[in-house]
Amino acid sequence: LAPGFRQVDAFDSDEDYERDEQGDIIEEVSYVTLDLGAVEPSLVPSSSTYRLIGLDTPSPFLQLSGTIFQGTHQSLLGTELLFTEDKDLHDQTKRKISHLATTSQRIRFKQVEIRPKGAPPE
Repeated sequence: LAPGFRQVDAFDSDEDYERDEQGDIIEEVSYVTLDLGAVEPSLVPSSSTYRLIGLDTPSPFLQLSGTIFQGTHQSLLGTELLFTEDKDLHDQTKRKISHLATTSQRIRFKQVEIRPKGAPPE
């Protein structure tokens, strides 16, 4: 696993988790940005689904349509700001941008070709 990660076979019982004033379990949320590099500009908007496999491993895989990417984790020197974008309810021509979170983690992906083990390169 990547540094700072550990594999778990089962989650602890609910009694072992930290709770807020209302008694709800406090969840830990981490954001990570995905860098696809220079890909075909229409690939992301035309992909209605994606598969992200092995996010907790040193080299996760991402599939967009039929294109496969292999990634590596990176720790950034600074932080990236993440925003959400919504349409203004009163004026549909305007957009509302709100700060969502910050992250200092990124996964940089590069396109790869998956072949069966021992298969010759094409």
